[in-house]
Amino acid sequence: MVKKCFWLTILMLFFVPVTSFSKIYIDISSPFIQKIPIAIVPPKLKINTYENRIVAEKLTKCLKSDLLFQGFFSVYSSLQIPQGEKLDYLVKGKLDRTGRKISVTLKLVDLSDNSMLVGRKYLGEVGDIRRIAHRFSNEIVKAITGRPGVTLSRIVFISETARGKEIYSADFDGMNIRQETRLKTIVMSPRFSPDGNFIVFNSFKTGRPCLYIKNLRTNSISRLSCLRGINMSPSWHPSGKMLAVTLSKSSNPDLYLIDLKGRILKRLTHGPGINCSPSFSPDGKRLVFVSDRSGTPQLFLLDISTGRIKRLTFSGNYNTDPKWSPLGDRIVYVSRVGGRFQIFTISPEGTDPIQLTFEGTNENPSWSPDGRQILFSSNRMDGKKHLFVMLANGQNQRLLLKYGKRDYFPFWGPNTFK
Repeated sequence: MVKKCFWLTILMLFFVPVTSFSKIYIDISSPFIQKIPIAIVPPKLKINTYENRIVAEKLTKCLKSDLLFQGFFSVYSSLQIPQGEKLDYLVKGKLDRTGRKISVTLKLVDLSDNSMLVGRKYLGEVGDIRRIAHRFSNEIVKAITGRPGVTLSRIVFISETARGKEIYSADFDGMNIRQETRLKTIVMSPRFSPDGNFIVFNSFKTGRPCLYIKNLRTNSISRLSCLRGINMSPSWHPSGKMLAVTLSKSSNPDLYLIDLKGRILKRLTHGPGINCSPSFSPDGKRLVFVSDRSGTPQLFLLDISTGRIKRLTFSGNYNTDPKWSPLGDRIVYVSRVGGRFQIFTISPEGTDPIQLTFEGTNENPSWSPDGRQILFSSNRMDGKKHLFVMLANGQNQRLLLKYGKRDYFPFWGPNTFK
């Protein structure tokens, strides 16, 4: 009954569409991102009561937090701003409440000509206030920059608690944590599907590494691949209809394409050495992966149609865990520097490697769905791994989530969790 009521609440949210046009290009590679000044004023209340003011404050606070998280907004809570600053945009609205039911109307105004860029009306319950804020924050980012942000996304990760190591998911900002598995065994490498409906992961439930998939609509978990040897390193194709995985069924660990029933579609590599950790380019035509065929773990690129492989990294003697940016212009990876692992990015042409982290050991990088931020695990805080996030250029590194004794293997899902 609880689950049924939850989904009914979500279905009660709706949009009143207003045409909008993007105005600003955000250069996320720049070391000096120009902040966009925007003000959020509390929504007007139809009935001004203490309870209604609390709901309005929660909405305003969440909107502000969402926009600050993007990394390119200066957010003010009123029209009173520092001297010399000029506001570009204003968020205002109305809120009406009857018992647990609420009606919220929000507008984004361009102060250069007082035109409304986007407006939305939401119906729901008091408990939906964060979800409403996330949805309108996404509309703000899309209207101003031309691309959605991250406020409708979720992350998935492994957390080590008193109950063992299990898979958990959370909102993009580390809130609303849910436990996704209760397998009581070793789990690794959880990955959201491109549509957000599935999580593929590794489990040692049978005593060896096999691949499993969880259907988030039914909460059912089924075995995907458990062939002889290892079944590891899952990576979703952008279509969501197949995955690249590492299998050692023919003795050597190589890359294969499999469908969602675990059937092998194509063998992608034939050695030499270990081949693992694949990640697709946004168009699905190429793969970046790790191989020790040159003597040490390095990144290689595979053209799927031709089978041609070329080496990508030449600096460092241990490079691993690559992820291709959703924008296609950079690949994030981990490299060992002075005995510690640090996060780098490099172009798909193998040029311009840039070190992003310098403190502690940093691993498991994953791009945000808009390509503007990177999620990763780090032990910099207390010597134990927890989840951090930073802008794509390495700026604004901050703790995102500390849930268990250790938190690691994070993956940032799509911007589709409405």
